[in-house]
Amino acid sequence: MSIELEHAIGCNVEFKNVCHLHPNGKDYVKPLGGVVVVGDLNDPHEQAFLQGHDDFITCMAISHDGRLCATGQQGQNADVILWDLKIKQQMSCFQEQDHGIDALCFSHDDRLLFSCGDIVDQRVLVYDTSSGLIIAHSQLCPKPTLSMVSGGFVRDIKRRETHEYLAAACGGKSIAMWHLDTAKGELVPHLVSGAGKATRDFTCMTFLTDQEYLAAGTTTGDVAIVLMKNRTLQGFVPVCAGGVLSVVCVPGHQARLVVGGGDGTATITSGPTPMDMREERQIRLDGPLSSMSLSPDCGEVMAVSSSGSAFRIRCKDLSVKLHNQFSCGAMYDVAYPMGISDNFLTCGADGLVTLWDANDYSAKLRCPTKTRAYPTAVAGSEDIFIAGCSDGRLMAFDYQQGQNLWHVDNAHKGGVTSVKIASNVRFVVSGGAEGELRVWEMKSKEMVTHLKEHVGRVNDLKLFPNDQYAISVSRDRCLLTWDLRTEKRLTAHRERHGGINCLAVASDQTTVITAGQEKTLTYWDLRTADPVRTIELDEEVYSVSLSPDDGLLATAGTGMVVKVWDVKAGAERSRGTGHSRAVQKLSFSPDGKQLVSVGFDHSIFVWNCYA
Repeated sequence: MSIELEHAIGCNVEFKNVCHLHPNGKDYVKPLGGVVVVGDLNDPHEQAFLQGHDDFITCMAISHDGRLCATGQQGQNADVILWDLKIKQQMSCFQEQDHGIDALCFSHDDRLLFSCGDIVDQRVLVYDTSSGLIIAHSQLCPKPTLSMVSGGFVRDIKRRETHEYLAAACGGKSIAMWHLDTAKGELVPHLVSGAGKATRDFTCMTFLTDQEYLAAGTTTGDVAIVLMKNRTLQGFVPVCAGGVLSVVCVPGHQARLVVGGGDGTATITSGPTPMDMREERQIRLDGPLSSMSLSPDCGEVMAVSSSGSAFRIRCKDLSVKLHNQFSCGAMYDVAYPMGISDNFLTCGADGLVTLWDANDYSAKLRCPTKTRAYPTAVAGSEDIFIAGCSDGRLMAFDYQQGQNLWHVDNAHKGGVTSVKIASNVRFVVSGGAEGELRVWEMKSKEMVTHLKEHVGRVNDLKLFPNDQYAISVSRDRCLLTWDLRTEKRLTAHRERHGGINCLAVASDQTTVITAGQEKTLTYWDLRTADPVRTIELDEEVYSVSLSPDDGLLATAGTGMVVKVWDVKAGAERSRGTGHSRAVQKLSFSPDGKQLVSVGFDHSIFVWNCYA
């Protein structure tokens, strides 16, 4: 038995300029948590995964010939990794910088890689891409540097090229031109002089076609135009509200930019000269456009919004095609609707309950819960799915259209922690943060049973197939079974030391496997008081899931690794890496062919299971 990563859903949209169209015209490259995903634009099943980072990737650059990709991360190991996209392997790992990397860019000939650390690291380093050696380094300028672009060679007063490399950087209230002499190893910044009294905070930038002008986006929603000849700010072109977050230059005989705004607008500005640029066309999308990338034929732009949508926009007329959608924010739960293997439900900190199609990994439905609250647990049948929220609400949605059917306010004080739907779809059982289990009738939406014996948060619960019995585990170290008809507790089992996070019930309805703070897998027989077996683990497990035939058990938690165990032998059979934060939940599909895991790294990973 082995598992293989089939598909990753998500993108690090909280960082700028992260999704890139590959120069080969058929692929895209994006970071998800600490993984680089190389995907086919037209085939969702075609993805390659480059693993080497252990924290969120904050910035990315692709070489002009498309052979190399550079990624930088945040955290203790703020490394820059250079990847060979042809063979999909790591070439070099640069470990010079600390705390975080804010910007990366390749020189125009791809010979050099510029790397800007964050405001804590405060250093700029230049690497030779072929040898992996440091060519030059300097103090950060400006502080912080949010964006960096290469501009060919430095030109002299008569606009003839010299042997020095040129790169432009912006951030805060300043723009700097870096001049690099590779022979001497000298890296010197030259600040751009301002336009009178006008000051702006700069966010992103691009050179115009002939590299005589530089366009820099600002937080006030206009684009600053810099004349390269004398390094002076010429003026500002107003574009949008909410600040300019991303900008690309479309080559041509006119000055032409596509600008992504904080107000969710994509705008084409054009004119005979950069200072004469005016708005040509504007469209509004679903959220701030934090990333834009131009296709190699300059015909379209891939724009990614911080709401979790990737769009392909035609540069000619701004016609839009939705490429894919994903969740942005920590993920809390994943569940397959009863008996359905080609759809699954997730919920997360972005406030959405999402129904995914496992055939093409598209979002069939995205259902918002409520502002200032987010869904923490979800369960579904073929007609309805129900989410429990952090503010204590239970919300029901239609499986076909996604409209909100009904809700129960204050179902649990302190928030809903677990939800299960009865197999006859007549009632719902929910667990809460204060240790209670409650049964709600679907028709009347009224609470029919209230069970309170847990003294800590209910972490997980399951219903037996006959809908008469339920079983729950809690932070209070207890595993309790309940008769829902008589509203009584039937059995009680207790772990010695730590709270129990999750449970799985075998189809014989007497074998239960739990895991939690004790860092063990514990096998219970509900007819006997003591555990039947314990297996020591090297992590706290947050979620377990049994395969439909009871032969395999999937576990995941703080170790960030999805493990598959042989239930009888108690031995690990396979493991899957890719998550860069704790894995919160996982679930086998009803047919046992796939496994889905979700985590605090904002990602959804779909694994294929092979016998």
